[in-house]
Amino acid sequence: MNSRSVCASITATLCATLTLVSAQVMAAKPGGGGSTACTTAVDFPAFAYWKPGGKTMEILVADATGKCVRSVINSSGSGGTIQFSYPVGDPLNRRGRIAWVAAPAVVSVDFTVDALTKQVTVFAKKTIYSGTGGFISLSKSGNELYSTRYLGSGGLVIERLELDSVGVPVPNTTSTVFEAPVGSNVQTISVNSAETVIFADYKPIAGATVSQLVWIPLDGSSTYSVIDSNNSSKEFSPAAGPSADRVAYQKYMVTSGGCDALVTSVGYGPATSPQQPAYGMKPTWLDGYVLADGQTATCSYTGTIMQTDPMSGLQVAVTSGYDPDGR
Repeated sequence: MNSRSVCASITATLCATLTLVSAQVMAAKPGGGGSTACTTAVDFPAFAYWKPGGKTMEILVADATGKCVRSVINSSGSGGTIQFSYPVGDPLNRRGRIAWVAAPAVVSVDFTVDALTKQVTVFAKKTIYSGTGGFISLSKSGNELYSTRYLGSGGLVIERLELDSVGVPVPNTTSTVFEAPVGSNVQTISVNSAETVIFADYKPIAGATVSQLVWIPLDGSSTYSVIDSNNSSKEFSPAAGPSADRVAYQKYMVTSGGCDALVTSVGYGPATSPQQPAYGMKPTWLDGYVLADGQTATCSYTGTIMQTDPMSGLQVAVTSGYDPDGR
């Protein structure tokens, strides 16, 4: 979204504010977007997502229905993994945090929410890592960031970094929670709410055409255990669920023409499919349901975020956009 198109759709005052922010001369701005539904929304913000806009992506937050929407920031790039936490730290706070990969950096932005109007005030964007460009997962509290990083030796590690109350990295708090052997690869990662387990896409051999979905204990007691695997290089894109051993993921299905079926697993074992087929990519959890990028049975993206009942497979459209991450 460029400033000309923004000016055409919102007031001149807000347009001037966005222009100042894009020039990085303001520390904070009021968030736009939304509707009268925001005055009655009781769970705002429930998830974050993004929409494409030319050479940028617009990051937004919404309530669980997708009817109350506020714009947070426009960022360079055309999409990526959005990681979201609200409230950050203290449950009584009205502060939220969004982190994402703006290759080769990992960046974040904090915002606060007005209790009555649901307007958001957005603070200056911060660079957490300047040169990783890997995969990330933000803790439920918003105070720990997990990220992958390649080593000069050819190996790869998953690291944990502490963030303070305003999203600034705390010095000397980076620690390694998993080290993958040379030649292997770790892709999408997702930490559970208790921060006892991290789920990951894992390829044990360089150039492997077989992907594994693994869980890695964060207490250092063991390396990893395999939950599921498939004969495809396509990612599982795991999303840790509301309980410690529950995970939602996308599974490449030959019988469905190569589409990605949404499945959920309990007990660190292979998932069973819902009662009716449900398709989607990049899932997340929200209030016991799975949100994901919509996909048709013929493998086409719909550009719509869908809510899926993990038991029945029933899907309901929530809002247009991509890559949701629920609190």
